Amino acid sequence: MRVSIIIPCYNAQTYLAACLDSVLAQDMADFEVLAVDDGSRDGTADILRAYAKRDARIKPFFKENGGVSSARNTGLERARGEWVTFVDADDVIDADMLSCMLAVATDDADMVVCAHRTFDEKGNTQLVWPQTNWPKKRGEARKRAAALRLIEGDSVMNIMCAKLHRRELIEREGIRLDENVAIAEDALFNLEALERGRGVAYVHRAAYGYRMHAQSAMHAKTAGSTYDVHLPWLKGMRALLLRLGAMERYYAAYVDSVALRLYKDGGAGGVIRDFNEKAMPLVNIEGLDVKSMPPYGRAVHALCRAGRYPMAYPLIWPVQVMSRKLGEAAFALRARRERPQ
Repeated sequence: MRVSIIIPCYNAQTYLAACLDSVLAQDMADFEVLAVDDGSRDGTADILRAYAKRDARIKPFFKENGGVSSARNTGLERARGEWVTFVDADDVIDADMLSCMLAVATDDADMVVCAHRTFDEKGNTQLVWPQTNWPKKRGEARKRAAALRLIEGDSVMNIMCAKLHRRELIEREGIRLDENVAIAEDALFNLEALERGRGVAYVHRAAYGYRMHAQSAMHAKTAGSTYDVHLPWLKGMRALLLRLGAMERYYAAYVDSVALRLYKDGGAGGVIRDFNEKAMPLVNIEGLDVKSMPPYGRAVHALCRAGRYPMAYPLIWPVQVMSRKLGEAAFALRARRERPQ
């Protein structure tokens, strides 16, 4: 079997049929659908049972509510395909999404990524392309550039969907979602899969449709500051990079990501004011092999160890802002020039 499609479902009756219809409309037939009902209280279970009777490829599972990561992990435990992909129960996929992604799934790639589009009930659509040129790189350079996007935060790389993961790698390395992280937990999964895998392939197609509505994840409002909301993710990423032996390679990017969450709360002044108090427990890491760090990483490490990163931030901040602005400008130019296929 080529692909296992995992669909976590929670109170999904409004959009679930459209999601399943788009999956069953694939122009290839060699796949299974593992639809995990995570303790829904609406008609989700009835819809899953009805579709399972119509098509044996749909395999419904029912569990007590444990959250989306728990549901996805349940699907991973039962998947049997060569590749695994995730689809949210309120989204849709193009009829050739699987085939076009499999077409670029070479032996040296354990992950395949495609772009996506957002859409709403009013017909508004927005294409979401990679915001840097990482797909233009090759080999280890591409893998490193993609990892940097996952560490800082990126709308294409971070999400669980619109990706194929080689299941042999996922099982061999025991990669699962952290059920204790509720924000950006998919980014941690993708980062571990990327770092442990051989490489990443890319399809320049917005083949996945992410539905925007009041209950969708992108619209969900969370209480608290940006930094506090993302703190479990930042702690999880710190632990993951240390476990992978990759903190030296990505130390500067990790520090910049921590600082960016403070920046989103209070601008450059917020970083200068709060970094030493809030961020130092995360970035002051003992036992790192500083000599193996790239030059910028060694410089950032020295600033953090001396407690002087906030003092240097007025110099670091313009470079970060310029980099983000250039990425946003390239994104906007692409969105105007290219249309969904």
